[in-house]
Amino acid sequence: MEVFWTTKADITFEVITDSIEAQFGKKAVLKFVLKVNSLVGLIEKFPFLFKSSSKFYNVRKATINKQCSLFYEINNTSIYLLYFWDNRQNPID
Repeated sequence: MEVFWTTKADITFEVITDSIEAQFGKKAVLKFVLKVNSLVGLIEKFPFLFKSSSKFYNVRKATINKQCSLFYEINNTSIYLLYFWDNRQNPID
């Protein structure tokens, strides 16, 4: 399946990487980006690997690290990265 980034995914990814850079520097951002790229590759190969949302069956949550998760939606032929979530915020699912 092909993976597409939504506008919200782009924006939330940028917010999180900016926050990581401000707190920990460019090396930490690079490590995070590599982890996200690896995770997106896994999602592309195995779309149903991660747990589905309790509210929406087609939406799944992939944990990147203990601070951040990625929500994505599976359609018949595509996968849409919806947004990145800072797990220290109020929980959603």
